[in-house]
Amino acid sequence: MTLQRLIRITSIALIAVVAFGGIADAKHKKRKHQKPKPAAAARVWYGSAATLVLRTGVLPGVTPANFAPDTQLDGPTLQALVGVAFPKTAKRVRVIEPGQPVTMGDVDAAFVIAAGLNDTAIRAEQLIEAAGYDARPGVGYEIVARLLRLRTNLEQADDLKEHAWYEQASQADAVWSAGQALQWGGWESQVAIDTVELLAQVPPTTRLQHDAIQRAFDFIGMPYIWGGTSERPQVLFGAPTAGGFDCSGFLWRVLALDATSPKGVLAAFGGRTTFEMARTAKPAQRLSREAIIPADIMLFGPGGLQASSGSIGHSGMAISPQLFIQSSGQGIALARWDTGYYKDRLAFGKRVLLP
Repeated sequence: MTLQRLIRITSIALIAVVAFGGIADAKHKKRKHQKPKPAAAARVWYGSAATLVLRTGVLPGVTPANFAPDTQLDGPTLQALVGVAFPKTAKRVRVIEPGQPVTMGDVDAAFVIAAGLNDTAIRAEQLIEAAGYDARPGVGYEIVARLLRLRTNLEQADDLKEHAWYEQASQADAVWSAGQALQWGGWESQVAIDTVELLAQVPPTTRLQHDAIQRAFDFIGMPYIWGGTSERPQVLFGAPTAGGFDCSGFLWRVLALDATSPKGVLAAFGGRTTFEMARTAKPAQRLSREAIIPADIMLFGPGGLQASSGSIGHSGMAISPQLFIQSSGQGIALARWDTGYYKDRLAFGKRVLLP
């Protein structure tokens, strides 16, 4: 390198340093004289519902600004909130006396009954029993409440506030349900009725398939928890959280983690996540929709049987040619895969339990 070139490179470097320093200093001075931007308001999961419901004056003196969402729900408050959503039918709901605990199951049952779907909830339990399974008391109300979209999945940071059907409910839980009911479009009840009736077509199963589907029915009403694989309180990503499941964690629990599950199931899964389940499904192992039977894993995403594993974003478990059970925005819930969104999104099935 010649002396002249060395001097030239050094000069360019010095100019760049000075220029960068000047730009940085100008930006610093500009920031110094700018007014700080106000912090963005934290988004709360019940916010829109609280605005809609509380402006009716249903809770005297309570506004969206002073609403205490985590306050334990009591019977009179639940009755009042049901009355806002269903002013003509709220009296159908069982009265829970002050001082008595109010569970999430009580909330779901109250709104289902006020919506005129008590018989549909009972019918769901009868059809589960007729298919050869045990129907947990109240599971029909949980099925219908989720078909009505009365629940919602909280952000991961709020997972500790998620409640199973047997746990104490909060005021925010009931306010959310009331807000949802106030925004119904008029089609929700018929969708719930039609879906429940399809339980009459759940085929009989035996042994391992039967046991896995029974566990799935038992878990309906548990919340969606990111990374969750247990019905018990968990520590996930270094933080305590509620019992519950994400979509693949639910399958992991009902098909592989139970003490009665055969040892080979873990290997058959090919991995814990939906992506891994799809990635390890060889072409010959990918089941067409016609080949799927109860207790098969269902993998959803674009591309059909030739879908890339990276395109698979959701999973559930088939219980009939029309219905499957999944962990989604409504928690553990019954849904249809023979029509609508899930019919269009089904890529392929995967079998980890042999009939």
